Amino acid sequence: MKRFALGVAALVLTHAVLAESPSANDWKRSSLFVTGLADIDAQGNVQHIDLLPDEDKDSKALSEELAPLAKSTMSHWEFEPATENGKPAAGRTFLHGVFEFHEEGSSYKARLAFIGNGPQIYKPVAPRYPKSMIADGVQATLNMIVRVQPDGSITDIHLESAQSTRKRRVAEFVQAAMVAMKSWRAEPEMVDGHPASTWVRVPISFNLRDTVSGRRYAPELEQSIDSPAEPPASSTGDLALALDSRIKIRPQTP
Repeated sequence: MKRFALGVAALVLTHAVLAESPSANDWKRSSLFVTGLADIDAQGNVQHIDLLPDEDKDSKALSEELAPLAKSTMSHWEFEPATENGKPAAGRTFLHGVFEFHEEGSSYKARLAFIGNGPQIYKPVAPRYPKSMIADGVQATLNMIVRVQPDGSITDIHLESAQSTRKRRVAEFVQAAMVAMKSWRAEPEMVDGHPASTWVRVPISFNLRDTVSGRRYAPELEQSIDSPAEPPASSTGDLALALDSRIKIRPQTP
């Protein structure tokens, strides 16, 4: 069984993070996501980056091992700065990346790929799983669209797309999500020292677990019959990504 290489020295310290595809050049995209709070100057350079604590306890050790690589990579990303009154302005945003791994001998090389940025949404209340859906063994993944206001409130909540078990309707899941999301708050992006309003896509998953092992069931999900649109092609885990951030990444080169 192959292991992850220990220590940053055994990893590939690369800033080439925009892979052509999740598995381009034999790099395999993982489900290990990283978020960092970045201060970006008026030239689009990252001046300071703080990694946010990893909420996924199962990957805590791996995250600690890879944290130096994540922080170094994020600090080298370059952005098109936001503008204020027609002039480039400094900004603050939350950067999101996902680790990709390349098999090499008995270990793996690692790199971090940029997947998006935007405000940070805090979720003190999780959506309640509809009892009728539990009884029927139905799981679902929703992509909700919300507007993060400058004061951190979340408004204009609506469903963008959905997948479910056996294409089942997701109306009950959507209702549960909306009830919870009304209590959520956000830390907005900042432009020239002022909070900005941003449209954000928020993935929400309803997963059932085996009562004995605690493992998630993983049936194939399909676009639900009441989904307004086809779901995005690639997964971003549970990360909320801005759709219209005023701070946009520049193309990165290997």
